[in-house]
Amino acid sequence: MSLPPIPLMLIIIISFTIWLHFMIRKSERSSRKNTEQFWEKETKSNHVRKADISDLDYIKIPMDTLPIVETADETLLSIHKTITDLSQKSILNLTGLSNTELKLSYGVANLTFLSECDANFTLLARTLYQWGSYLYQEGNTEDALKVLEFGITCKTDVGKHYHLLATIYKNTNNSDKITHLIEVAESLSSLSKDSILKDLNTIQET
Repeated sequence: MSLPPIPLMLIIIISFTIWLHFMIRKSERSSRKNTEQFWEKETKSNHVRKADISDLDYIKIPMDTLPIVETADETLLSIHKTITDLSQKSILNLTGLSNTELKLSYGVANLTFLSECDANFTLLARTLYQWGSYLYQEGNTEDALKVLEFGITCKTDVGKHYHLLATIYKNTNNSDKITHLIEVAESLSSLSKDSILKDLNTIQET
């Protein structure tokens, strides 16, 4: 006696179940492997000797060229104080580097200092955008450009920073300078790199 045909829907369900089971197992193996590799690197990094970090690319704030002037504006006074304080500290752009990678490269003994340098950079990047944006809103485009362009030399990864500077270039008939912003953005190691590039290309093309 012949068996009744298996319904097509049942075949699809069985096939999907087998495929799903395979993908779950594959994902579990990959996750387990990644976890093992992470802890292997982490263990190794905790035994790396302290390296000489005196020749790293520390950021120097050009206090003589940035528009820090006498003012009664409380917003600017606060910004100026932050920038002045930062100018006395060590600043490094370590965007995209994990603590494990920092320890592997420079030794566990340098991690606290490097983390402070990176935190200083984060504060600098945010403050430069705040400063440039405020100056632009107040109608001081010339000084806004000085601040924003310095931020680009530091390779800030604040998307609004690039957007504002590109917009100023566009509005002042300097669209050719947007190409330089795109080149800088392409060199970033930040997660915001793709969104920044997309925004800059849109501004350049419109």
